[in-house]
Amino acid sequence: MRIWNMTRCLALLATFVVAGCKSLDVVNPNEPSSTILTDPTVLESVAAGTLRTWFNSYSVLEGTGVLSVQARTLSSSWNNGHMNFYSGIDISPSDTTADPSAWTRSARSWQNDLSAAGRTSVEVEWFGMYSTLSSANDALRAIRIGNVQIGSASRTKRAETIAQFTQAATLMVIALNYDQGYYLDETKDLTKPEVLASLTRISRKALRDSALKKLDATIALANANTFTTETGWANGVTYHNTDIAKIANTMAAMLLTFYPRDDGETSTAGVVDWAKVASYASKGMSTGTPDTLAYSGDGCTAWCQDMMPWFTDYSSGRISTRVAHFIDPATQLDPYPLGIGNPQPNSPDKRMGDGSFGDATLEDVYSNVPKTPNAGTDFSWSATGEVFRPDRGYYHQSNIGITRWDASGKEDPNGQYAGYGYSPVITPMMNDLLWAEAKLRQNDAAGAATLIDKTRVTRGGLSSAALAVATPGSPADGPCMSNGKLAKDGTACTLWSELLYEYEIELLQMGPASYWNQRRLPLVKATAWERATACRKTGCTPNPNTIFNGPRYIQGLIPGTPREMPVPAKELAIKAEAFYTFGGKQPAKGTEAP
Repeated sequence: MRIWNMTRCLALLATFVVAGCKSLDVVNPNEPSSTILTDPTVLESVAAGTLRTWFNSYSVLEGTGVLSVQARTLSSSWNNGHMNFYSGIDISPSDTTADPSAWTRSARSWQNDLSAAGRTSVEVEWFGMYSTLSSANDALRAIRIGNVQIGSASRTKRAETIAQFTQAATLMVIALNYDQGYYLDETKDLTKPEVLASLTRISRKALRDSALKKLDATIALANANTFTTETGWANGVTYHNTDIAKIANTMAAMLLTFYPRDDGETSTAGVVDWAKVASYASKGMSTGTPDTLAYSGDGCTAWCQDMMPWFTDYSSGRISTRVAHFIDPATQLDPYPLGIGNPQPNSPDKRMGDGSFGDATLEDVYSNVPKTPNAGTDFSWSATGEVFRPDRGYYHQSNIGITRWDASGKEDPNGQYAGYGYSPVITPMMNDLLWAEAKLRQNDAAGAATLIDKTRVTRGGLSSAALAVATPGSPADGPCMSNGKLAKDGTACTLWSELLYEYEIELLQMGPASYWNQRRLPLVKATAWERATACRKTGCTPNPNTIFNGPRYIQGLIPGTPREMPVPAKELAIKAEAFYTFGGKQPAKGTEAP
């Protein structure tokens, strides 16, 4: 098991938002003074530093890790970051008879209380993103209002563009995660008591619209200037102005697509402008020379994409059997067959293949099969499926790990296993899938199929989505499986189901994206068409009424799972506001109309 020990410095918004109490003299030690920000070198460092704080906050285990296991895309029952608590099911740990199509999380609301340990999962992205936003606004205020120049006009515009980008990116995350929040930009000088006194929170819809305007401003600024970032700004990864414009376009497509909190919102006319999604994606990260938003990890000293080391090390994280079954339905039962496990796969999807990985030196730790010519590019099998504590729920267990980003191919402690090396957070594949969905929702099935094939055929080696153009289907179909059948009922895959299958694979480890995706989709249950006996041992007596591959949730969030986060209790306490929460027996989301 991985030891999780990472120091993060969070500049709390609470140090600013104090208008309702008698603490206007509170000083934020992390806020650069106006005097310091007249120094061009420091100003440039502040603007550049917003990339690091945004990257780290976007993929933090306490927030993003929790959301991913709630979505049952990834699985980990270690309680680091409170993942075990928030992803638990309301059954006993070894109850393999409870009906999975009736699973709930009635006791798993966000623990939004000052005395609750689990409150940090609500706090971490709020304070992390607002800390980043504060620095971005400081830089923009110095440049746009203070007229500070950084050596040359082009160098100043580079810093301004990056600060504009992170300003937009932070507002995007807050709009997607929380039911409300503060809109802050460089025009709001929070050192003035009257500005603090006037601060009020706005709705998630207003935050979304504000974030979109800031992304539009980023796109315009990046396209109007020519620059390349310094290597240190993303710890070894550089970006041209055109890269930033394309990334901002993809973020805009993400913001619009992932904004709905449930299928009802997604289906409501006007909530998502699919023409806009298509327009943004058509200028996004997969167009021209593909771009990836990434940086280079340093072992989680200062640069840490938590989702990479935690889940690349498949002794600490796996993929859910819900997803593993789609990729190889012949071998991977869902839920996990306790005491039996799932055998080595032989998937037609080249991303899993035969599940072999690494070499013989890993066998004592990972129970792997050393890499063969049929090894997959993304997923690895372990003979030890019960890698997590049994008292925390058999349903967490899985035989399949994700090693897609392990460049060493052998869990090298100097590589992604330990947080070193290339760490993506948004990929061009994500842009293609968002674009494909927008086309599909606008009745361009052929155009959608072409984009789906960029991962389905090129990476997966599966049949072309063009074969399903005549049967587009709907999101209620749920995911296709690699054998060409719907997981829901065994009928032939539709175009929609093939898109959903690609989302399941390509969003893994990419920040909170897999959670944002699952919450907006219809909750789909499988029928009993594929029920398995789980009888895989000599002398085993087949049981035709097992829960394995039977009726179960195969898409969407399990009932009781919260669909957004409340304002953290620590923030509410500043003005003595009442604490509230979502999920469990409380409403899953706020009452605001989308």
